[in-house]
Amino acid sequence: MRPTTVTTRLLLLGAGVVALVATAHADINDSIRGAASEANHFIATPKGWKHPKTPWGEPDIQSTLNMMQTAFMPLERCGTSYRPTSPPCDMNKQWLTEEEYNQRVEAANKTGDRSRELFKQGNIGGALQAGATDNGIPQRQTNLIFDPPDGLLPALTPEGKRRGLLMRSDWALPGQDLTFDGPQDFDSWDRCITRGMPSSMMHYYYNGGFKILQSPGVVVFSLEMIHEARVIYTDGRAPIPSAIKQWMGESRGHWEGDTLVVETTNYREGPPLMNLAVAGSPPGNHFPMSEQMKTTERITRLNDDSYLYEIKTEDPVVLTRSFTVRYPMRNDPSYLMPEYACHEDNQIVPNYTKTNRYERAHPTPEPAQPAVTVGAGVADALAGTWVGRPRIVTIDVDIQLQFTKNRDGTVNGKLIGTNLGKIDKPLRNFKIMDKTVSFTLPNIDPWSFQGELKPDGGLTGVVFSSQGGLPVSFKRTAR
Repeated sequence: MRPTTVTTRLLLLGAGVVALVATAHADINDSIRGAASEANHFIATPKGWKHPKTPWGEPDIQSTLNMMQTAFMPLERCGTSYRPTSPPCDMNKQWLTEEEYNQRVEAANKTGDRSRELFKQGNIGGALQAGATDNGIPQRQTNLIFDPPDGLLPALTPEGKRRGLLMRSDWALPGQDLTFDGPQDFDSWDRCITRGMPSSMMHYYYNGGFKILQSPGVVVFSLEMIHEARVIYTDGRAPIPSAIKQWMGESRGHWEGDTLVVETTNYREGPPLMNLAVAGSPPGNHFPMSEQMKTTERITRLNDDSYLYEIKTEDPVVLTRSFTVRYPMRNDPSYLMPEYACHEDNQIVPNYTKTNRYERAHPTPEPAQPAVTVGAGVADALAGTWVGRPRIVTIDVDIQLQFTKNRDGTVNGKLIGTNLGKIDKPLRNFKIMDKTVSFTLPNIDPWSFQGELKPDGGLTGVVFSSQGGLPVSFKRTAR
């Protein structure tokens, strides 16, 4: 955990945007070293640079890396753009221009590093609190997914969506109410067991430390969040029996030149394949994985400070095709990694459970919401039952609304519920300005909506919460 400031030494970036090279969507390897290009994420390898070796002759990749290098960069392209105040986002734009990148670097340099300042003053507690949300470092890429080329997660199989419906978490989907009766109603991240793979190898808003340690025939990936260590043997030993499953799988590594390649199988089912720890991920942590999941990682050292990391995820039970995430990290020996004191049987799970049981046994009536005065014709255009399905790749959620036209021409709205359960409560903060409609869904993790009545009779906009934003179009199904 530690914010970092951007310096001109950051990534040895080259000037200008070069033409797309053939290796842009291929696996990374030693061949990407050289002049700055899209193939190496514009991170140059100086002429004459020699890859360091360990005393026993293997490529030396030991380092303290910072996954916060890409903090706030969305998993999917334009994945964080679905909010009413978000600027337009180009789904075909894979890289920032040099000018756009430089502007972001300048803004980051002006932000400062409050956590580091407090640490120098000896205020350790203040430094830790100030660094609760680490600063991101601007990058040229616009999102983490490098393949498929459109930057979007592949569709799930029917079996994947069926499994997604069965998953539980303390993060509600739009219009969904949750019940908590025990540990089984929380996901593995809620319970401090594991974030799972491949999401453990990507940033969250904090605690993105990633140390690489080496000894002869062994590489260890030590992760700050959930304090997990992945032991990767590179000595050619046989894999463990397939019947033995582990949360982080069983890894075997080998060297292709100076690039470390890690293949991991024997995953134990349970954790989300990808969770909302990564910005722009599907909400609700309903992303399942199966025992057939396989990940292939590649890490290439580009110069003294910079590394390029890649992870390809395959799961024929859940995914219709594989997807690959790629992003740079830099060595930062001064990065602070205190104990991540998150453990199973902490107080969050029993407290949530006790509180939720009490609330269900002693329900509080939903406060009445005032009717909304609208212009001529708007009440008639809204009156009826509406259904909308936000774009969530992991699970189909149909939100059902009802708008009622009163005798005085005003309108009331309520959330009937979703295909995940009935709620039947009035919409909160319901407002109509001309053809713009906004409200908050009255479920346990409130999601808000803002959109417009369209000439074709639809209601199109976005639903958004702390988990992110999703495009949605409501259609009237009954008057």
